Amino acid sequence: MIYALPLGRDARIKRGFPCLLGCAAALLALQNVAAIETPIENHERDLGLIEQRIETLGSELGIQHEERRALVAELEQREREVAERALAERELERRHAEQRRLGEALAERQRAREAELARALKHLSELVRQAYVLGGRSDRLRALLDQDDPARISRLLSYFAYLNRERLSHIETVRTGAAQLARLREEAEASTRELARLAAEAGAARAALEAARSERAQALAALEVDIATHAEDLHKLETDAEALRQLVEQLRRRAEISVELDIRRESFAARRGRLAWPLLERRILAAFGSRKGGGELHWDGVLLAAREGEEVRAVHDGRVVYADWLRGFGLLLVLDHGDGYLSLYGHNEALTREIGEWVGAGEVIALGGRSGGQSRPVLYFAIRRDGKPQDPVLWCQGRGGAA
Repeated sequence: MIYALPLGRDARIKRGFPCLLGCAAALLALQNVAAIETPIENHERDLGLIEQRIETLGSELGIQHEERRALVAELEQREREVAERALAERELERRHAEQRRLGEALAERQRAREAELARALKHLSELVRQAYVLGGRSDRLRALLDQDDPARISRLLSYFAYLNRERLSHIETVRTGAAQLARLREEAEASTRELARLAAEAGAARAALEAARSERAQALAALEVDIATHAEDLHKLETDAEALRQLVEQLRRRAEISVELDIRRESFAARRGRLAWPLLERRILAAFGSRKGGGELHWDGVLLAAREGEEVRAVHDGRVVYADWLRGFGLLLVLDHGDGYLSLYGHNEALTREIGEWVGAGEVIALGGRSGGQSRPVLYFAIRRDGKPQDPVLWCQGRGGAA
C-alpha cells in the first residue's frame, strides 16, 4: 500500500526552505563580518598602545638628553677647575724652586760673611796684641818725658796714630760684619719659613687638584652610563666633527698671521717631514684615517698616548687663535702658522697660552690630560691646510711608535 503526504504540508515545507537558507546565509555573513572586524579592533588598540609608548619614550629620551647636556656642562666646569689648579700648582712649584735657590744664596752669603768676620776678628786681635806690646815698652807720654830724639818721637807718635786708626777701622768692620751676619740669619730664617709656607700651599693645591680630578672622573662615569646606544655615540661624533669643521673654517677666514708676522723664518710648508712631535714619546693610539670607535667616521688627525700633566709643545712657531673648551675635544688649542696651515692640540688638562699670543717652535702650550670625555691621558694632534686634514706622520720627524 502506498501512502501520500497531504499536499498542504508539503507545500508549506517547500515554501519555508528558502527562508531557512536565507537566515543561514545571513548568520554566516554576520559571523564572517565579526571575524573580520575583531583583528582590526585589536590592531587599532595595539597601535594606540604603541603610540603611547612612543610618546613616553620620546619624553624619556628628551629628559635623558637634558641630563646629558647638564653632565657635559658639569664636565666642562670640572675640567676648567682642574686646568686652573694645575696651573696654580705649576706656579707654586716654580716659586718653591726660586725660594729654595734664594735660601741657598743667602746661606752662601752667610758663610762668606762669617769667614770675613773671623778674619777681621783675628786681625783685630793681632792689632790689640801689638798695641799692648808697644804700650808696655814705650807709650806716648813716656816718649815725651824722656826727651829723646825729636825725629824718633815724631815717628813713634805717627805710628801710634796709625795703630789707633787701624784698630778703630777694624772694630767698625767687626761691628758692621756682626750686624750684617745677624741680618743674613734673619733673612735665612724668613726664607725657611716662606719655603715651608709654599710647600704647605703646594700640598693643599695638589690635594684640591686630586679632588677635582676625582669629581671629574665621577661626572665622566655618569656621562658614559647615560650614553647607552651606538646611535647616540655616532650622533655625538658627527656633531663634534661638524663643530670642529665649522671652527676650522672660521679660523681660516680670520687668519691674518702671514700679514702680522714680520720676521724672517722658514715656512711651515718648507718643514714638511722635519717637524718635531708635540710629545716626547710618539706612541700613536689612533692613526690618521682610521675609523672612530668602529663607526663610519674617520680620524682626521692622530691620537697620541700622553702622561698626566705632560708638557705639550708647539711643532712650529705661530699665533694662538683658539684656546678654550670644545665639546668632544676638551681643552683645545689651535695655532695658526700662516699660509693657511693650522695645528690643533686637544684633550689637554690645562692650557698655558691664551688667544693672540705668539709662540715659538718647541715652547710649552699645554699640559696633557684626558679632557673631553677620555678615559686615559691622550693628545689629539691634527694639521690642516686651508681647512683640509693632513696626515701628521708625513709632516713630523719619525713615524711614531704604535701603542
